Amino acid sequence: MKIIKKDFVSENTESFCAKGHKLSSGTAYYMQSKDGTIYFGGKQCAESHGTNNLKDVPDLTKSLVSLGKGSQTGGGGNSGGVSDERKKSLAISYLLLREDLLNDFRLNDKTLSFKKLNEYYNFYIENDDLNEKQINHILNLEIYFAKNVDVKYSIKNLSTCHAYKFILDRTEAHLSKNEKEDGIKFVKSLRTYLLTHCTLKPKQVIGLHNWVQYLPKDLREAKLKSFD
Repeated sequence: MKIIKKDFVSENTESFCAKGHKLSSGTAYYMQSKDGTIYFGGKQCAESHGTNNLKDVPDLTKSLVSLGKGSQTGGGGNSGGVSDERKKSLAISYLLLREDLLNDFRLNDKTLSFKKLNEYYNFYIENDDLNEKQINHILNLEIYFAKNVDVKYSIKNLSTCHAYKFILDRTEAHLSKNEKEDGIKFVKSLRTYLLTHCTLKPKQVIGLHNWVQYLPKDLREAKLKSFD
C-alpha cells in the first residue's frame, strides 16, 4: 500500500494491523490500497505494508508530542537547514497545510493559499511526487513567508495550528458526551480565534488546560508545541 501521510485520527480508530487495537495516541500513518481504500496504522504497521520510503512521507503531527511514546523531533521556526533526506517530506507537509488541511484558516484576513504553492499542490496530487527544483522552491517560499510576511506562516506554526485544531475538536467531542456546556462554549471560542489568527493567546492556552482533562489519557497527557 502507498503510505500517504502521518496525520491525526480519532483515538477510537482501529489499527489495520491489529484488529481491535485502537490508535489511542490520535496519530496514524494513512495507507492507501490499490482500490483507494484508506487504512490506518502505527509506524511498524506502515513499514510492514507500505511500498514507499517513510522518510518521504509528510508528517503532520509534529506539534503534538505523545509523552507515552517518547519525544518526537520537529522542525524549527522554518525549514532552513534541514537535511536533504527530510526536504521532500517537509515540502509536501507545507503544501498540505497551506493548500488543503488549513483551508478554513485565515491570516491577516486572507486565506493561507498561495498561487504558486497551489500549482505545486495540484502537480503533487496529479503526479504523486515532486521534483527537486519544486521541493527547493517550496522550502524557500516557506522561509520567505515566515521571515518577510508573517512568522505565523512558518511550517512549525502551521503544524501547531493543525495540532490545536485537532485537540480542540476532540475536546469538544468529549465535552459534549459529558454535557459540559461552559466548556463547549469556551472551546468553540478558541477555535474561532485560532481559525482567524493562526495562533492562540497564552491565557487561552492556559484556559484550555481546564477542559482537556475530559480527553482520553494519551491525548490528555500529550504535549502541544508553542506557536511562533
